[in-house]
Formats: sequence, C-alpha cells, structure tokens
Amino acid sequence: MYEVDFLPVESESGPGSKSGDAIATRFTVESEQRNAVVVIDGGFSHIGENLANHINKYYETDVVDLVISTHPDADHLNGLSTLIEKVQAKELLIHQPRVHTRDVSDFSNLEALDSLISLAKSRGVKITEPFTGLSRFDGQFSVLGPTLHYYEELLEQHLAEAQGGLSHSSKTSFSSAVRGLLSKTLSYLPIETLGEDGETSPRNNTSVISLLRAGGDRLMFTGDAGISALGAACTEYERLVGAFSAMPLNFFQAPHHGSRRNLSPSALDRILGERGAPHSEVTSFISSAKISEKHPSPKVVNALSRRGCQVFATEGRTISHHSNDAPTRQNWTALVPFAPLAEDDD
Repeated sequence: MYEVDFLPVESESGPGSKSGDAIATRFTVESEQRNAVVVIDGGFSHIGENLANHINKYYETDVVDLVISTHPDADHLNGLSTLIEKVQAKELLIHQPRVHTRDVSDFSNLEALDSLISLAKSRGVKITEPFTGLSRFDGQFSVLGPTLHYYEELLEQHLAEAQGGLSHSSKTSFSSAVRGLLSKTLSYLPIETLGEDGETSPRNNTSVISLLRAGGDRLMFTGDAGISALGAACTEYERLVGAFSAMPLNFFQAPHHGSRRNLSPSALDRILGERGAPHSEVTSFISSAKISEKHPSPKVVNALSRRGCQVFATEGRTISHHSNDAPTRQNWTALVPFAPLAEDDD
C-alpha cells in the first residue's frame, strides 16, 4: 500500500505564481508490516502547517518517519521548520554546506537552513546528509543522488557564481504567454521541440533524487535536479534495481515544476522509453503554481505524454497518486491528465 500527495505551493503569502514542492507519502514497510510516513520538501513557511494537517487527517498520525530537504531553496525548505514544530519527526535528511566548505557567506537562504537544523537538533530529530547509497526501511527508500563528490563540486560552483554576482535565472527567459498556452489544447501531439541544451543551476543539481519501492511499484522523486544530476541518478538506479526497460518506473516527478531546462529527450528516453515505445504506463506529477507563467512547460508535458505518461499538475490543488489497496478518501475525484499542448513556449 502507498499514497503520494502533492500539496499546492504558490507563494510565501498565499495564492501566487511561485511554484514549490511539498510532498507527503505513506506506505507499508514490508519487513515490519507497518505504515511509514515520509515528507519530501515543505514549500514556503506556511505550507508546513498544511502538510502537518494533511498527515493528521489522511494518514491519522502525527509521526513522520523521515523528512527530506531536497535542496535549500525557500520554496522547498522553509516549510519544513513549521512541519517539525507540529509533528514528531524521527529523522531529517538534509545537506549541510557548512560541513563541506569554509566560507558559506554567499550561500542563499542559509539562515533558514541553519534554523531548520537547529530546530531539529533541539527536538531530538536525527540528522543525516543524503548522498547516493543511503537507504531506509530495509531498502524500500533509496537516495539515487547526488554523490558526496558531486555535491561538493556543485557547492563550490554555486558559491563561485554567487561571489561573482552571477545568477543562473538571469540567463534565461520565459514567454509570458505560457500560462495561456495551457488552455490551448490540441487534438494531437505535435512534433517534439524539447531540446538537449537544457541547463539548470549547480544549486538545483544538488537536489536529492530518491526512489521509493512499495507494493512492487517504483516511484522516483527529483526535486529541482537537472539533466546531469538525473543522468548520474539513472546510473545508480540501473546499478541498484536494473535497466529501466526491465524494471520500469510507475511514478515520475517531473523536476523543477516542469521546467524545460531540466529535461531532455535523451534523458526521458532513458528513464521512460522512446517516443511511441514507452517502458510502461507511468503517472507523472508536476508541482506548479496555477498562475505561473513558466511552469509547467508544454514542451515537457508533451514529452512526458509521448513516453507513456499521464501527466498531472497541482495548479492550486492537492493531487494524489496511490496503490489500488490504499484507503478510499471521501469527496476526492479522479484527475484528468493534460491533453496535448501547443509547444510555442520559448
């Protein structure tokens, strides 16, 4: 049995256009025949309370076995402090840049990161850095990336960019018409325009990429990881589990809120199978704010669909994926996946 819930994250103060991640999961630990709760990211500060309430209502507990910070951006990390104040968290998986470099003065959102670690320590929460090879629940949960060496390389790159006054986001542009495109559905999938040239920041590539195995299904969570980070994680998946073609995913989180900068056709071919010849049917979730002008990219939505995915996005609502034996929730309705979209976003 498993349940995966993506809560909406839209801004620090309420409805807005800033996408973020807040994910709750509950699954059966097969070796112990008990349920475990894992949280992956907590959105902005107020989202942590929403997560705690969701876990209490639908999972009927205030115990969270594992809290994971994929990376320290505010739209992923800040709500975890609020969550830990309101639940009984057992372990926090979080990277600690102070352990890996002397000068972190230019590391953004450092105060919130330090505060979260301090709070967790004060509440007796075990703190562990999540690198490739770490596993929990007798191997049902595994960290696929980053490796320690890759993380330290990315950390130095991030700090060098920050010290040089560089901003990765300033190098990219997005069409203000993207949000309107999501309402311009097509009756067919157009020619693929997603490219191989997508680039994200070193900071995003430090994102924890993880795998959950439950009830024979395999679920991958990606944070804001980019193409290079996903490639390394795929290599670990193939070492640990087997070829994607033989041991396919059942669930795939599209990284960075469906940004076209974080995926490529070759990366998706490896993970999901080639266009028209997918490894399996897959559910793919995207955390994206309802009025965001850049998330999700129609290029990504269509690329996932071409490879056997049914694609859904939060868009201001909580969405859920679950095994057939998960408890029934009253007043929850079936989602409608994205239809093909026009791919004229820049």
